[in-house]
Amino acid sequence: MKVILMADVKDLGKEGEIIEVSDGHARNFLFPQNLAVAATADSLKKKSEKEAALTRKEHKEMSIAGDLAASLEGFELVIQEKVSDGGVLYAAVTGKTIADALKKEGYKIDTEWVELAHALKEPGECTVCISLPHGFEAEIKVIIEPK
Repeated sequence: MKVILMADVKDLGKEGEIIEVSDGHARNFLFPQNLAVAATADSLKKKSEKEAALTRKEHKEMSIAGDLAASLEGFELVIQEKVSDGGVLYAAVTGKTIADALKKEGYKIDTEWVELAHALKEPGECTVCISLPHGFEAEIKVIIEPK
């Protein structure tokens, strides 16, 4: 019997694959656990529609990430922080601080996307790389000014 796997099944295949299994294995194991459905014309049509929708979604996300990378490239982000008499920041500027500041500027950035080797502890300028999904990257200049 031909079935379409609805989830990854060890020793059989990955989700979305069409495989040949015995009737008993399909009826007694795969179907009751919702691991597979019979490969009928209707289920094959639904599978192709699902794949097409997923492809459209990936293209849309890739377009959004590309536009975001283009708009971020060369952006200068100014962050004002309190500084001690010795010229050291009271609170270090981290990737989360940079992501939050970019969100305030209108960019939808996740904290994980900010590549920062170490927290910034002194006022000044620094170049930071933003690694977006789908392999896009943008470099921004972070300027830390004393309050």
